[in-house]
Amino acid sequence: MACMIGVDIGGTFADFVALDTGSGQMTTLKVLTTPLTPGQDVGTGLRRLVAEGLSPTEVGRFVHGTTVGVNTIIQRRGARIALFTTAGFTDMLELARLRMPDPYSLFCERPAPLVPREHVFPIHERMSASGATLQAPKEADVAAALAAARAADCDVVVVSFLHAWRKPLHEEQVAAMIARLDPAMIVFRGSEVWPAIREYERTTTAVLNAYVHPRIANYLDRVSAELEGLGITAPLLLTTSAGGTMTARHGRRDCVGMLLSGTASGVVGAGVVARAAGVPAVLTLDMGGTSADAAILIDGQPSYSTGLAVGEFPLATTTVAVTSSGQGGGSMVWIDPQGVLQVGPESAGSTPGPACFGRGGTRMTVTDAALLCGILGHGALGYGAIAPNAALAEDVARPLAAQLGMDLQPLAEGVLHVAVSGMLVPIEQLLARAGVHASELTLMPFGGAGPMLGALLAEAAGMTRVLVPAVPGTLCALGAVAAAIRRDTMRTVLAPLEAAEWPKMQAMLDALAAEAEAGVTEMAGPGDTTTLRAADLRYRGQSFELTVPIPAEAGPEALARLFHEAHDRAFGHAEPGAPVQVVSLRASATRAAPPIAMPRAEEVPHAVQPGLHVPLYLRGGWQQAGLIDRTALDPGAMVQGPAIVTQPDCTILVPDGWRARVDGLRNLQMEHG
Repeated sequence: MACMIGVDIGGTFADFVALDTGSGQMTTLKVLTTPLTPGQDVGTGLRRLVAEGLSPTEVGRFVHGTTVGVNTIIQRRGARIALFTTAGFTDMLELARLRMPDPYSLFCERPAPLVPREHVFPIHERMSASGATLQAPKEADVAAALAAARAADCDVVVVSFLHAWRKPLHEEQVAAMIARLDPAMIVFRGSEVWPAIREYERTTTAVLNAYVHPRIANYLDRVSAELEGLGITAPLLLTTSAGGTMTARHGRRDCVGMLLSGTASGVVGAGVVARAAGVPAVLTLDMGGTSADAAILIDGQPSYSTGLAVGEFPLATTTVAVTSSGQGGGSMVWIDPQGVLQVGPESAGSTPGPACFGRGGTRMTVTDAALLCGILGHGALGYGAIAPNAALAEDVARPLAAQLGMDLQPLAEGVLHVAVSGMLVPIEQLLARAGVHASELTLMPFGGAGPMLGALLAEAAGMTRVLVPAVPGTLCALGAVAAAIRRDTMRTVLAPLEAAEWPKMQAMLDALAAEAEAGVTEMAGPGDTTTLRAADLRYRGQSFELTVPIPAEAGPEALARLFHEAHDRAFGHAEPGAPVQVVSLRASATRAAPPIAMPRAEEVPHAVQPGLHVPLYLRGGWQQAGLIDRTALDPGAMVQGPAIVTQPDCTILVPDGWRARVDGLRNLQMEHG
């Protein structure tokens, strides 16, 4: 393996990292995304890398993260789905959990299900909660539902029955009947996608999987064709929502496993940088063209969660714990009916993009605001892909300024403050859930727009340290290269944590671990694999559970103690004498990716004197900021704010009151005060 390539497709740019495993040399690149022809941007970037000297035959690892799946859900452009479910439960998606998105709004409405009510068909079957057949499904029933689904032009069927988590027999029987009756019909089973208790979450996860399947399958076909056309024979690997990778063949069926692939890749890349830099506690900020995603890293490792919302729907599978907000570089600026300035969540993306891109955008965005403040405009963006035009930004800002009675620059700075405030709300919620104060963390901003607003967000959050990676604009692509092959398995057991039940649970854990290890071997061949086990535990009578890792040789008593400690950390109290219930058992197997060399150079402290100063509008007035080319900075270089640091993949703002230092890994470490 002479070269590894990581690709991440965002809302505005497609990012590429090519890493020579022999020399450690890293080549990075950005090209504009092609949302109307997904996959074309991958070919465009690869051809540019080939033109710059990349040999396709030497590519031994190709890892790709994409937002095709999540964008399909947000834009509601997925498959027409028929849901076959237990008779009497056809209103499951409509009822959901009877929760309103905003319980304090008089005008709040629940989102329409991805499967309309008329496409939900009852199957007369019933499995008991213990797994006993009470009523077996009949083929005549299935044939009638299938005919109705075809008449409604449905092209995918989801089969999700009550209590299939306990025993999937009826789902398997109905799937086999559909295969006999209509071999061309695509079928997904709820217990196949995620065999967990709670029928609404299990069904919704299966529906999400089916909804994005046709677009993801077509997209992967196009990307595979691009690779084949260039002579790249390395298998196409996909980053997963849990921060690992899987093969494209698995991704065609396990579509929900890659819904948040780009987001997770950024967290993995940040972990690589944090470990190398020796920074133990980090808050990541991945700000691209459409959204800003934040996560907490402790010793370079993220936390994981289930139940994360994708678009407006819960996803039951394991994901990296990330919080998102609709403030990105392309997020549009608008004024609400009350006359209040708002930013996002609607985004201009890459087509047409921010007005200053000159690609037909007619509404002001965060990028236009940064240009009007003087943060941008000192060189081309995205490796020369875009030369921002300040006159175009002024044209779209002027009507908003007139409506608010403001000058252009105060409006533009206000836009940046509103964007920062929008990001801060979910970040503070994330910190509160983790029991961490912002001042304990170092902010690591990346993505095309993260370093531009990173210091301003740190100030608002009460943070005094910021670390900008050496290649922040393409860190998600670097994370894709660094992601391990990973396979997660789980089963719901719903049993008491007692010695009498423990042998059966151990057998189930062994089976789950073997299944996960076999999945890794199938995807990557023989090799060393690390397997971890965990249990979802709760006190009997509770509605939700905590995931607790299971140490080697741990028994039920030791596991109960670990749960009590976890409960006390999470909620501030525990009940050591109360009975504990095991809801689900989990196993994950990983195969580490080839290591990424990050050589550290000697730091020679020296102050940098900018050769040029440019006007910067910040803190309500004009300042003179030093303009510095980051590629000319050596380890040990020290920069005093206010300064604007430019590089091919992003722009970094060092406000007044901040100082920055280039460390031995060429990260820019900023400190306030």
